Amino acid sequence: MEQAPRSSDDTLGRRRFQLSREQAVEKAVEKIRHAPSAAWETFSDRDYAALRGLLEELWEHIGRERWEDCSFATITREDIRDLLSLGAGAVGRPLSQATLGEMAAVLERTCHRRDEQTGSS
Repeated sequence: MEQAPRSSDDTLGRRRFQLSREQAVEKAVEKIRHAPSAAWETFSDRDYAALRGLLEELWEHIGRERWEDCSFATITREDIRDLLSLGAGAVGRPLSQATLGEMAAVLERTCHRRDEQTGSS
């Protein structure tokens, strides 16, 4: 019995990873669009595209558990501006680990806001 070529398994694994990332980012963007403090309508199409790209990199950097702890529904316009500013220096190249760490800290704010709203610590 023949086994599937290793490259097919690798391709399938990469595609699953990409789909998971795309789905997670799409859900986050939907929550951001409806977040009262995000002022989504004040951002340009270029900002939207940049934010999506940054969120994709952040999803890879912080891992699924931390990503799921983020409350994108509580994100603010300031948070979005901070993310865009941090990512602006890396247009066309991967973000540094330091920049990804700073961006993850911005997302951590959303966790704290959710906890404040629900009375959790």
